[in-house]
Amino acid sequence: MTIPAFTDTQIPDAYTDALKAIVTALGWQIDPVRLHADLQAIANVTRRGGHGASAGLIDELAHTVEARLLTTKASIERTAIPFR
Repeated sequence: MTIPAFTDTQIPDAYTDALKAIVTALGWQIDPVRLHADLQAIANVTRRGGHGASAGLIDELAHTVEARLLTTKASIERTAIPFR
């Protein structure tokens, strides 16, 4: 089986999706409220350090934790559908 070649836009998307999966899995293992707060704090420090693109990605990861783990709907869905 050959692995298809990725386009220049698919590579960052693949990394972002993988990171979202990782923070979701971490949030299932540890306190998602604290994980969310830590990610937001790290994003703020990163932004102040002049790394806007990295801060944006970390913000996106914090939003992923919020959307997938900190909403009532996400809590209900986790019992039926672990990851989308």
